[in-house]
Amino acid sequence: MGVEEMVRVLAVTTGWNLNVKELLKVGERIYNLERLLAVRDGISRKDDTLPPRLLSETLPSGPAKGIKLGKKEFNRMLDEYYGIRGWDVDGRPKREKLEEFGLPKLLEG
Repeated sequence: MGVEEMVRVLAVTTGWNLNVKELLKVGERIYNLERLLAVRDGISRKDDTLPPRLLSETLPSGPAKGIKLGKKEFNRMLDEYYGIRGWDVDGRPKREKLEEFGLPKLLEG
């Protein structure tokens, strides 16, 4: 199901008339709230990892055959992902990101 179809289903089932951009924003807000709850419960960068095997063995087949991701490259990718999300280096949503959703007070708790 594509995003446009989700918008139509949501409108029919709930009466909420959101456009695609608004629905994606709602999803991003939920994702950041979920991350805040996880952080509150002790989840951090150390938990955002892959099984050791996936970081140490080369890929056996496919377009990336023979390539090993490695911990250094994984950490670089995680830094980039956190930056795109608007999170700090430990995976906590930054104040600016929470202000975007009207949620900065959640950092105080």
